[in-house]
Amino acid sequence: MNRPRYFRALWLAGVLFVMLLGHAGGVQGFAEEELGFVDRDGTYYPPTGDFPDDRISTVHDDLTLALALSAGFSVTDSHTLRIWNQLVDSEVLPSTPISYTYGNTGFYDPPNPLIACIGANHARQIWPTGRFDPDTASVTSRFGPYSPFFHFPHLGGADLQALHDWAWGKTDILVGYEAYAWGRLNDLTLMRAVQNNGCIITRTVAISMPIPAGSLEAFGTYLHTLGDAYSHDACLRALAEVTPSAPWGTHTVPALGDTSVYACDYNPTNPRNDDAHGREFGGVYSDTQQTIAAALAIYDELSARSIAREGIYWPLPLSTPLIVSDTTTTLEGAIVHFVKDRDYDQPEYRRAYAANLAQAVQAYPRSPIRRIYLPLVLR
Repeated sequence: MNRPRYFRALWLAGVLFVMLLGHAGGVQGFAEEELGFVDRDGTYYPPTGDFPDDRISTVHDDLTLALALSAGFSVTDSHTLRIWNQLVDSEVLPSTPISYTYGNTGFYDPPNPLIACIGANHARQIWPTGRFDPDTASVTSRFGPYSPFFHFPHLGGADLQALHDWAWGKTDILVGYEAYAWGRLNDLTLMRAVQNNGCIITRTVAISMPIPAGSLEAFGTYLHTLGDAYSHDACLRALAEVTPSAPWGTHTVPALGDTSVYACDYNPTNPRNDDAHGREFGGVYSDTQQTIAAALAIYDELSARSIAREGIYWPLPLSTPLIVSDTTTTLEGAIVHFVKDRDYDQPEYRRAYAANLAQAVQAYPRSPIRRIYLPLVLR
């Protein structure tokens, strides 16, 4: 797809701005933690320091592996599901000899702000951010035009339903939306642009995906967005009550001039235990309930998919007794423990606990799914 030169100039002009802001414009659910990536063979790739791009979410990655195994998927398929879940954020994950990548299938030409933004402020491009390069970024990039669609979907909304139907192969075409925003020179965030007559544009489009509809990779993508829908639910509901309301989901960053919206306050360059994503872990905040609800919803989807298609064992009931980290619990109890026993800034414990849960699940006696394949009738 051709891209006008003026827009390329805007991207390049945003580099200095991005150096100042770091990742403040990014959106994500279940914020990345200070952990590197563990490949299928156990090889560990430590983070390189580009926070949060090369960090891993223990929910999207480690817990997804344990839940997929619990749902009855093979070890190979369970790794595929957790890798493609995490790839929605990471875009590329290291591996030997070839890295995992979400790929680049191209983007539509963006609106021309000189034409589309008459009567509105458009001196600075707010979204997509200056970190977005249409030639190299993946379709799910947190900094690109599809970011709100993939990372801030609505529970019960048409956006999440579209991802569900595509992931199950009910449709070959993923219909979503693009997001664009411009503001004044001193507007550093979407909400500042919204409050100051910024130029906000959304467009419904058919999104070109690098993976087939209905594939396990597609299903892993959907699991990520499902988790993000729970992670951002409180924020989306709070933004709907703000005047003027947000055009799509976004974090609020008071350090950059945003009015504080408690359910949305999060600065990716300085994550904290008491911010919107930090509160999703530990024993202090009620926000942990949304993390538990997300894990249970993901397990329900994994179980349904396992039974319908690729599973080799029947899913374990949540009441299944397990011994995890030398402690007797149930599958549901292990999920709750994973979420609530340590704060956000203690991800090493969550990773180790999820690995122990995966081992306990693999050691548990399982009932295989015996599928009946009807012979083809030749006509």
